[in-house]
Amino acid sequence: MAEKSKAQITMKDMEVSALKTLVEFSYTGEVVITEDNVQALLPVASLLQIPSVREACCQFLLRQLHPSNCLGIRSFADAHACQDLHARSHKYALRNFQEVALTEEFLMLSLWEVEDLVSNQRLNVPSEEPVFGAVLRWVRHDLAGRETHLGQLLQHVRLPLLGRDFLLRAVGEEPLVRASPDAKDLLIEAMRYHLQPEHRTSMSGLRTSLRRPDDLRPYLFAIGGGSLFTIHNECECYNPRNDRWYPINSTQQRRSRAGVASIGRMVYVVGGYCGSEKRSRLNA
Repeated sequence: MAEKSKAQITMKDMEVSALKTLVEFSYTGEVVITEDNVQALLPVASLLQIPSVREACCQFLLRQLHPSNCLGIRSFADAHACQDLHARSHKYALRNFQEVALTEEFLMLSLWEVEDLVSNQRLNVPSEEPVFGAVLRWVRHDLAGRETHLGQLLQHVRLPLLGRDFLLRAVGEEPLVRASPDAKDLLIEAMRYHLQPEHRTSMSGLRTSLRRPDDLRPYLFAIGGGSLFTIHNECECYNPRNDRWYPINSTQQRRSRAGVASIGRMVYVVGGYCGSEKRSRLNA
């Protein structure tokens, strides 16, 4: 290094407090990482090649992940080549997308960053409604500069998987959709999917397939049932990953011997016996 022959070295783009902390660390082997100093310590530790402090800073930021800051942490990790922190904060954003999409950080994302999120097959959402809402909020935040990107982003929203009422009311009546030829084409495609179920096979593709979040795994449901003395309406879910049963909310009446089927991500309970008469009611 050229600096080894110099009596004085000028270090640029370093906070004095961070450098002082790392000099003290070199003598004591101890460093206190806080929310106030972590963003200054990490780049200086990287520049001075102190991997133990750099890793400690990354671990600290991982523990701070929250929907309100995960996108900022992801950007910070990308800027300083912290690959594991970047990957894990990105995964956190996908897993908590509904909350993340409501934050100020989301509104500040670039077009390609929003597109990267809403197009991800691992996006964890109960339906495509929050994805559609997130796209509209991002566009409206800077309408003059972003309105032309609506069609580009909506192509990643699985509009055919939305309910018909939502398509007609929320999507079809949205002024931004009406003003965008590309968005209107996507709406027409989605409506055709609903109005021509016999042609759905030929229309199948990425926009008609459910997303597959990382946490999505097979579960076993126990719904209702009966014993010698009573009929039950309890519903429980078994998670094979941790070998545990969990109670889940139930709106069904007490019944046993019901028919149960799953369609998409919905579980339907049909018919059954309530103890005095047969039931024909459908619960979902």
